[in-house]
Formats: sequence, C-alpha cells, structure tokens
Amino acid sequence: MQSFNLVEAVHKIPSALEEMLVRGAYLEHSARELAHSRYEQEIRLKTVRASQPPFLFLRPKETRAAFRVAAKDTSEDLAVIDRALSVNKRLCDYLRACSEQMLETWLSTHCEEYKVGVASARFATDWEDSLSRLSEHANTFVVALGNARTQATAGYDRVRELFSAGTYEAINVAHAAALKVEAEILATNAIAQEHDRLLGQTVFNDPMPRLVQEPYAAVVAQIAGQPVMVAQAEFNRVITAVEDLLQRELEILRQRVREGAEQHEGRKQSYVRSAWNQLHAHAVAHSVDPEHVSVVVAQTERTYLGMIEPALAPA
Repeated sequence: MQSFNLVEAVHKIPSALEEMLVRGAYLEHSARELAHSRYEQEIRLKTVRASQPPFLFLRPKETRAAFRVAAKDTSEDLAVIDRALSVNKRLCDYLRACSEQMLETWLSTHCEEYKVGVASARFATDWEDSLSRLSEHANTFVVALGNARTQATAGYDRVRELFSAGTYEAINVAHAAALKVEAEILATNAIAQEHDRLLGQTVFNDPMPRLVQEPYAAVVAQIAGQPVMVAQAEFNRVITAVEDLLQRELEILRQRVREGAEQHEGRKQSYVRSAWNQLHAHAVAHSVDPEHVSVVVAQTERTYLGMIEPALAPA
C-alpha cells in the first residue's frame, strides 16, 4: 500500500499549502539569523558590562554617560531581537497549524495509506455497537439459564429421568439465547479480522484480540438429555463462563478497543506531522533565497500577524 511520498507530494500539493510551507521556511531561516544576532548581542552586552570601571560614580560625568548609553543601547537592541523572535514564533506556530490542517485534508483524498487510516476509525464504533449487543444477549442468556436451572429440579421425573414440559421450554429459550451470543461473538471477531486485514500492511497496524468462540448452544442442547444432577452442574458451569465473559472478557476487549482508538488517533496525527516535517525540510532546503528573507518575512507579517494578534500587526 502506497504511503506518503515526498517526491510526488511536492508537485501535487495545493498552491495555498505550498505558499504557507515556503513562508514557514523563510521564517525558520529568519529565526536562525535572529538567534545568531541575539547571541552576538548578548556577547556585546556582557562585554560592555565587563568594561564597567570600578567606582563608576567617581568617574567623570562624560565617562559615566558614555558607559550608560552603551549598556542601554545594547540592552535595547537585545530587546528588539527578542520581540522579533517572539513574533516569528507566533507566525511559525500559526502557519504550521493552518498548513497541517490543509495537509491533513489533502492526505485524506490523495494518500492511499492515510485514507485507509481515516476510514478505519469506524471500527471503534462497530466494536462498541457489537459489544453492546453481545452484552445484552449474554445477560439474556444468563437469565434464561437460571430459569431453566430452577425449573429443572422442580419438575424432574426421577423415575423416567425426564424434565417437565416447562423445563424443556426454558431450555429451548436458553438455546435460542445461546445462538445469539455465538452469532455476536462471531460478528465481533469478524470486525477484528477485517480491521487487521485492512491495516496490516500500513503504519496504522494494530492487531486486535479475538473472543473465544464457545459452543454454548450445543452444550445447552445436550443438557436436555442429561440427568438432573449432571444438568445442574452444566447449568452452573455455563452460567459461570458467561458471567466471566460479561465481567472480564468483554471489559478487557472494550478497554483494548478504546485504547486502540486513542492510539489510532495519535498515529493519524503523527502521520500528518511526519509528512509536514518532510515538506517543511524540503522547503527550507530548496525554496529559500537568502537575499529575499527580510522581504518575505515582512510581507508574511503584514499578511498573517493581524490574524494572530491585531495589536502587533504592522501598520
């Protein structure tokens, strides 16, 4: 299954997305320059402060004034750079958020692997629905087994070793309930099988567990022909097994499904971010003309800064 391909993507992404990526690349280049200037300015400020003569207050007025002006100018230059870096970061964060959203939309229609990942989100809902039905059927099954167990002792003919008509009817009800439980377990496992088949060859691969397919209906059918003591033991055994299914197995699978859904969402976000990082690195490497950095950054500020913080937008 085809995954994200940088070489193909750079020629196919929308122009609006490409523009944002290129602007982000220029901002990163500018940030590096600003960081270098800040480092140099910090060195200058340290040098000025280190040059302060002892007992400055005893020095001539001109000396004191010159030193204070030098320190003040250097500090102000550093503050200007810090403000520029702050604005740069805000713009970078804004453009990244916007371009990631645009990229996610593009991936959803142009990248086969990501399309599969998005489509597979439905499995979590399918599982929840199936497990809810299974829980309902299993509870009905337990009640039916309990009713059949109660009637089995009350109307049992020990001479002929036959149950009462009511008991056989209760067993039939339990048998029908057992069939529904088995069918829903089969359906739940089919969801897991389709999930694993669809995602198995992708970065979204996350194998899901299966429920044990027990022959509940066959066991209930056999009970009808067993002596009452054996039947009672079988009723108890099956009830215990189904209660364990309800209280332990289903809860484990529910939790696994929910964890899988959360991890899947994280994988989707990582997929988009990884693709964005590749596109951004490509733009930084191939789309930045150092001579145009100041012009592009200034134009980017005029275009986008007002969307983030109107008070900081250039006049």
